[in-house]
This record gives sequence, C-alpha cells and structure tokens, in this order.
Amino acid sequence: MSEATAHQALTRLVGAAARYEWRTLLVITGKGSRLAGGGVLRRALPLWLEQEPLRARVLAAVPARPEDGGDGAFYIRLRKPKAPRR
Repeated sequence: MSEATAHQALTRLVGAAARYEWRTLLVITGKGSRLAGGGVLRRALPLWLEQEPLRARVLAAVPARPEDGGDGAFYIRLRKPKAPRR
C-alpha cells in the first residue's frame, strides 16, 4: 500500500473496530528495507496514532510478539467505549 492508502485503511479499521467494540488489533506494517532504515508504514504508524481521529480511540500501540509479526507488526489497544449519558 502507499502511505496515503495505508493511513486511510488504518483510520477505517479503527473506526470499524470501535463500532464492534473490539479492544485489540494486530496491524501488520512490514519491516521494510534495512537499507532504507525500516519501512515507511512502520515509521509512520506511531505518528498517525497521535493524530485525530485515531488519537481519541487508541489507548496504546506496542510492537507485536515474534509469532505475530515481531518488528513488522503492532498491537493497537483501543479505549473502552464511553457509556451513554443518562
């Protein structure tokens, strides 16, 4: 994916996950080329998560375990949905 397409896809995924009340996502960015200092998507993901609208929905992002992709993937933990006001 291009960087712009990946950013849009991540935003849609997090939005859908929030609607379904999922709490954890596995996002695979790929490791990228060592010569280029790692993948563009791998470097961009943490920046995207700090921007709206993702910032309001994301609690944390941590690198995945080796069996789930290691350096080429992240676990994204979503915030609990807020209870409706009465």
